[in-house]
Amino acid sequence: MKKGMFLGIPALALVFGLVLAGCPTSAESPGTAAKAEAPFITVQPGDYQPAIDDLVTLKVEASVSDGGSLSYQWYKAASVGGAGTAVENAIAASFAPLTDTANAGKSYYYAEVSNAKDGTRTSVKSRYATVYVLDAASIGQPAGGYNIALDTSASAKHQFVRGFGGMINAWDSSPDMTVTDADTLFNPDKLGLNILRMIIYPEPLEDIMGGLVYTSIDNSDFFDIGKVVNKYGGMIIGCPWTPPDGYKTSAGHLDTNRYTDMAGHLVTWVKKMEAGMGGSNKIFALSSQNEPDSNASWCIYTPEENRDFVKTAFPYIRQQIPHVKLFPGEYTSFTQNLYAPILEDQAALAQVDGFAGHIYGAAEIGNKEWAANSGKELWMTEHLRNTAGNYAYDPTWAAVWDFANDFHNCMLSGYNAYVYWYAKRFYGLIGDSEPSVPNQRNGAPQLRGLLMSHYAKYAAGKHRYDANWVGADFQAGASAPANIRVSAYMDDATITMVFTNQNNSGEDSWINIRLPQAAASAFAIETYDSGGPSPTNSAVSATTAAQQPTPVVLSADKKTASVKLRPYSFLSIRFYK
Repeated sequence: MKKGMFLGIPALALVFGLVLAGCPTSAESPGTAAKAEAPFITVQPGDYQPAIDDLVTLKVEASVSDGGSLSYQWYKAASVGGAGTAVENAIAASFAPLTDTANAGKSYYYAEVSNAKDGTRTSVKSRYATVYVLDAASIGQPAGGYNIALDTSASAKHQFVRGFGGMINAWDSSPDMTVTDADTLFNPDKLGLNILRMIIYPEPLEDIMGGLVYTSIDNSDFFDIGKVVNKYGGMIIGCPWTPPDGYKTSAGHLDTNRYTDMAGHLVTWVKKMEAGMGGSNKIFALSSQNEPDSNASWCIYTPEENRDFVKTAFPYIRQQIPHVKLFPGEYTSFTQNLYAPILEDQAALAQVDGFAGHIYGAAEIGNKEWAANSGKELWMTEHLRNTAGNYAYDPTWAAVWDFANDFHNCMLSGYNAYVYWYAKRFYGLIGDSEPSVPNQRNGAPQLRGLLMSHYAKYAAGKHRYDANWVGADFQAGASAPANIRVSAYMDDATITMVFTNQNNSGEDSWINIRLPQAAASAFAIETYDSGGPSPTNSAVSATTAAQQPTPVVLSADKKTASVKLRPYSFLSIRFYK
């Protein structure tokens, strides 16, 4: 819900793929022979932090459907995204990099996977894997600090986390999102997000993309942006703000005689998007209306009308596009009474895959047991944090902490997904060209984007589990340290944790973690203010934001891990089982 205007922008306001597709980088096609299909990378190499001479194995898995022959070549690079040098004899799907003293420190590796067929070849690159070889003598020993015990028992298991993302820019008064921006947002070697929310306009999609409507921005690249999201295993959720002309009553409600027509409008948008994106690129989900309790100039649904639209229209939509998940209207206030008519009607409840809503209101983040008890997923699909009258504040370190608390509280309250408002804006995940706001650059990751990246890379695709602050014996409970928050996640191969530290003064703090089982290896990355903790420093100036691997000290039995947490920082850890 947007009330008022923000720098002239109208105050308006997927699913997670566990696999990441490779991106074609080269092809040879002599004559008129069909080009070999680009390999699809289903398993990407991970990041590791071995001790000197420890064994680490990087591996990549890929497939093709054209019967071609796959081959591999591993490369070593000086930086993520940098050009690599081929590693001699590293031509298998797995590769063990050197971890001797000569290779101490950070190195970056990627695999080039090639498919050869009928005299043609197409290659893709994997993500860049960081291998941080630690020299134990340079780390220092943990001393004091705070203690955490992870609980991964069945009783400590919570929601499955689908993912994180933002909204594509929509109207004339907002900046244009480009294909390059989409790559920054969704590329796993960049921010690595996995949900894009897209507006479903009342006008035909071809008119929007053809520049006949909202002509001050270029919407011609919607298909290409959608391809980027799909390529990296992400999800797109579509949502209308207002229906086509003639579909509403004079009071702003959707005419009950137009329910089927509105269903057809949504289906048409999905089919046109998927046809334009081509092949296997898909729309993941639809919701039937943005904020149906908010604005008659958009469209109003009472809770009962929301239920009736679900019962009338969703069966037809499912018949036409059965692979698309369906959510009822996304209310401004995520309160149970607005969704009660659906919850209390088994026929309506059977038609929805989850409940999407927004968290405008101080008490809206809290636990939504009614959604969990219904067996449906709970998606937070919009929240805007914009400081009216002080736009320069929004990209700063001081402004990121309310945003960070949103994430933490939504995770602990059982939400399956978190989708911010505009992904590209000075108050968003990547910057724009707003001239009145310093310390942010067009298309460059901002602090809010870097924070979301930690959750997208370390929480998405896993179930959340309990992380309990404990005393020195790792048994008795202890109070959480002021301004430090943590949440934990697990899948079949890894246990992960995300920390945020809002303290802007003092020394680094050791965090000691008791694991439920021995870790084979660990890797941690920290985003911090290299200019020194200060409420006025801004990460998007690119001079005070640093994001680097940071050492994890494992005990001899590898059941306890210690890591230093800097003031004003976000830190994520991955433990390999």
